[in-house]
Amino acid sequence: MSLPSARTIQLTPPVYFVSDAHLGAEPEPIASQQLARLKLLLQRVRDEHGALVINGDLFDFWYEWRTVIPKHYFEILRALKETTEAGIPVHLLPGNHDFRLSGFLEKEIGMVTHHDALIVQIADQNIFVFHGDGLLQRDHGYRILKRILRNPIAQRLFLWLHPDLGMWLARGTSRQSRNATKGNPAEDEEYVRFAKKVVESGSDGVVLGHAHRPMQMQFDKATYVNLGDWIYHYSFAKHDGLKLELLHWNAQDDGVGA
Repeated sequence: MSLPSARTIQLTPPVYFVSDAHLGAEPEPIASQQLARLKLLLQRVRDEHGALVINGDLFDFWYEWRTVIPKHYFEILRALKETTEAGIPVHLLPGNHDFRLSGFLEKEIGMVTHHDALIVQIADQNIFVFHGDGLLQRDHGYRILKRILRNPIAQRLFLWLHPDLGMWLARGTSRQSRNATKGNPAEDEEYVRFAKKVVESGSDGVVLGHAHRPMQMQFDKATYVNLGDWIYHYSFAKHDGLKLELLHWNAQDDGVGA
């Protein structure tokens, strides 16, 4: 497939990358641990005066009605607003669970949202960032569905649903999507082939998500990272201005920034 269109931005290191938290999907105590560790990660970014790129599916379902947003995301939204108010750039790329971004996260939280892929210039390196949905050969049906779900007409029709009904429908759809995403580790080779294609186009690094399986691979001087998830792996990436590296949050980190 052709490379998705990508906007170019410049960020000052350190730059952190995280994806696939699917907040709101997991039961306790996983949900509380997810939130607590994510808030600590935000604190770390603030302490280091860095930047954060959220590579899709922060929420298990995100849809902005004209006057309504899902209330159970309030605590992480507050932490994100504190982060942007501290002068930290926070960028969000859409995942397959981010159905409608309509200005709330930008106007009220101070984040910068993007529509597809992103090229992040860090020091003298260009890092290509994309959620990764629709890349697999078996995703041909999803690629059609994605165009339908992101169609302005379809989204206006969804607006007419009561938010409670919309959220109920979305939970079932999101659950099926998460189960399908788990897929087969053998499919990781398709993500690797895509990353190689991006590197051949001139990028110094590639950051994907969606697969929920963390991976780091070197292509000569270029680095490919799949961010894994913020559910069980608690994996993320950091670019310190010299290199891109996959990292894991662990119990020892839980006291950092508290």
